[in-house]
Amino acid sequence: MDFLKARSTGLTLVLTVALALGLSLAPVPEAFRPVPSLQRNGPLGPKLVALVVPASLTGKKPARPPPVDTAVADALPPEEEEPDAGTAVADTAPALPAVPTTPGIGLEELSAPTLARALELEALRERMGAQHVDIELNCRKSAPDGTCLEDGLAPFTRALAELRADTRRTPVRVVQLGDSLIASDHITDMVRDRLQERFGAGGKGFLFITRPASAGRWTRSGRGSDGWVIERLVDTKWPRDRVGWTGVAFTSGGGAQSTRYDVDGARTAELFFLAQPASGSVQLSVDGKALQRIQTRGFSKTKSEAAFARVSLPEGAKTLSLTTSGKVELHGVTLETGQPGIVYDTVGLLGGMAEVYLRAQPAAFRAQLRQRKPSLVVLMVGGNEAFFFSRERTTLEQVRAQMKELISRVRTNVPDSACLVMSPIDAGVRTLSGDITPRRGSKEVGDIFREEARAGGCAFYDAFTAMGGEGSAIRWLDEGLMLEDLVHPRVKGSDLLGHLFDLSLQRAFAKSHAPLVAVADPPGLQGADAALVKTFERLGRREAGEAVRVGIAQLGASHTASHYFTDAVREVLTKRFGDAGQGFIAAGKPSPRLDAAHVARELEGEWTVEDALEAAPGGLWGLTGIRAVGAPGAKLRIQFCKDCPDAKTPNGRLDLYTLDGPNMGAPEILVDGQPVPPDAPLPEPLTAPTVRIRSFPVSGPAHTVQVAAPADSGVTVLGASLEQDTPGVVLDALGLPGATAFTLRDMDAAAVDAQLTSRRPDLLVFWYGTNEAGKADLDAEALRRDYPALIARLRKATNSECLLLGPTDRLEQDANGQWHEAPALASVLRTLPQVAKEAGCAYWSPRAAMGGERAMLRWQRAEPALGHADGVHLTQEGYQRLAGAFVRDFLSAYELHKKAQPTARVEDN
Repeated sequence: MDFLKARSTGLTLVLTVALALGLSLAPVPEAFRPVPSLQRNGPLGPKLVALVVPASLTGKKPARPPPVDTAVADALPPEEEEPDAGTAVADTAPALPAVPTTPGIGLEELSAPTLARALELEALRERMGAQHVDIELNCRKSAPDGTCLEDGLAPFTRALAELRADTRRTPVRVVQLGDSLIASDHITDMVRDRLQERFGAGGKGFLFITRPASAGRWTRSGRGSDGWVIERLVDTKWPRDRVGWTGVAFTSGGGAQSTRYDVDGARTAELFFLAQPASGSVQLSVDGKALQRIQTRGFSKTKSEAAFARVSLPEGAKTLSLTTSGKVELHGVTLETGQPGIVYDTVGLLGGMAEVYLRAQPAAFRAQLRQRKPSLVVLMVGGNEAFFFSRERTTLEQVRAQMKELISRVRTNVPDSACLVMSPIDAGVRTLSGDITPRRGSKEVGDIFREEARAGGCAFYDAFTAMGGEGSAIRWLDEGLMLEDLVHPRVKGSDLLGHLFDLSLQRAFAKSHAPLVAVADPPGLQGADAALVKTFERLGRREAGEAVRVGIAQLGASHTASHYFTDAVREVLTKRFGDAGQGFIAAGKPSPRLDAAHVARELEGEWTVEDALEAAPGGLWGLTGIRAVGAPGAKLRIQFCKDCPDAKTPNGRLDLYTLDGPNMGAPEILVDGQPVPPDAPLPEPLTAPTVRIRSFPVSGPAHTVQVAAPADSGVTVLGASLEQDTPGVVLDALGLPGATAFTLRDMDAAAVDAQLTSRRPDLLVFWYGTNEAGKADLDAEALRRDYPALIARLRKATNSECLLLGPTDRLEQDANGQWHEAPALASVLRTLPQVAKEAGCAYWSPRAAMGGERAMLRWQRAEPALGHADGVHLTQEGYQRLAGAFVRDFLSAYELHKKAQPTARVEDN
């Protein structure tokens, strides 16, 4: 019998293959190939065999798991984790693609790393023929005379404006319902990340109990035990009268089941469940400790209904676990931070359609949607409708009626929420002859959705046209952006769709929102091609193996004085071009900010650390505007490469900067514990205080210099520097907290010029502007006049190029706790690009790299925090992130310079 069964099976397979090959030569009915244009031919051969012969007979593993629901066209979701070349940023920071971008397409408020990825997607968009398509706003509320009072997105864009103005204390929630295109959270993950970056993150939002299908990613669910019984609206026997738009019921069945969530940063969790007679309970635990037990038994003895239970999570919670007792039906969990920001719920059902969501129990649909209090509901279906229409299994009239009803249900249940309908994307069909043609129905269904969105007061987004229109799925397949099923985009294709939809949302917001600071503040390194030629050439020679030193001196205020930014920049540059030493360290008190650079300062005895902020113009100061004045017998030590591992390094030079004067004895100086020979007598006695630079040869990486005041007089120390006799980059951090460009201007010019020249910079980086932005009485004209003159003077003294950094975003908080722009921020943002242009410098905007308008507010609320509560400074993580953005833009400009291959060589100093 087994032999006969095997023989029968084999004959069936042979006949099936023969029939399939025969059909491939026969005409295909027009209903199955309705669009004759844009065909792509290809051999059927191995693909056909793979379709009809089981892997057990071919000896090959299946290419992917079988569809979860073979009854629906798009049951196969995007692959779980697909390698996506181009998303990672190498340390070498390759040049960004040269993409002509029109102002106003939505790129203006993206932080630097996100902008870099967006530019890559823009290059991909141009190559694929995809388009920027504006959202059709339509009208949701009309006056009696027919005038539109409120467009279809108004509740959403108004809520975004409230977030931006810091007048909203609750999250702005988006609920997106869709099919398998978003079931694995592709497309929507891009939109969520962008919105949260621009407006703040309010949490992960709605998550399933466990993954509701055997394929896809785990990003929008917990990780549940294996015993959950899962029922979905898309199933043949769906859970009637129980489930709302969440679409899936997870039943424990009576045995104990569990699930676990990563809740890092969340402060509230809300359980969605079915309250029913004789139901059990759910134990919530945080990081293994019991938090709260929730009873899911309903009040009614006969009726079941959607119910909710909210709990607070302790600060610092990492994991939330749910364990059932008794028979329990759960629908999901929401996680939120408790902060104003964006919460973006994604509910994608494999095989989802308008008709599927209409299967939801109406009361549960209403209760769940109202519980989320969304500002926007997005409906992203249509792919399955188009498939069934192309197979003549539905009609356009049925599609219209179902979408009309779904829109009506949303508008009725949450009348104060905006709604947006998306068209289906393009798809393809592979015929038995091996041809690939566009699938019939996508445009027709999209046109119906457009009409019903307009009639129902919802906005409409034409994803079909944005993708590139009819035939785009075939082009995307050729470029590796679509799966072989010609229905589902791969990761990169999904990213592109999300990118286009996000920019359309941003454009819609920009049209409804007047900028809080009406100043152009473009991202990226501006003017580097003309201003940094010598610097880039020297870096190129160093990279080519020449023994070249590249000196960079950054002058500024607290952003520079913190060392966090410059340490991060130095780490990348020295890793690529070589490390020529730590550079300049100012005299001063001990500071943990120096720990990362393995530098330590120590004061012993009576010292006074003075700065140039409140001093009269013309004083003698160190390069940072600091001087440490020690009483007789006081000692100061600066230790370089503290706790560094032993390393063989060439010889180097340790320089000590002091302020000598008349009637002052010679300081006692020790280098690595050894006294240095006394100074030779000066040819003429000093008649006024003078900057003195002493240089000591050293070898090895770790060195300590100690300066002791004579017993009968004091000593003034300005700082010290260490360099190695090895090619590479030296980056000096010369910052004074609270300083402005006027502070540097008013310091003694000869003293500053002499010290700066001794540092041999090829590039001067000026980072002023944040403190100027905080001055209500800022003289912007004086800044525009005096700052270029200062830069010109220092460039002449050092024969260096220059780069200006603008202010970070700076906010001030009023008595009511509401944040506003610093009083002179707009003035500084207008002035500094003019200064850079006049001085012949490149320009880079940290504020734009942070994300532009109100970026500080979002950086404060990030997890971990990137901005300090003062609205001025960044955290260490924030400075490091900003430094990463700067280095990428700097090295991208350098790569573009290398490609230009200049013919003239710039000579060394």
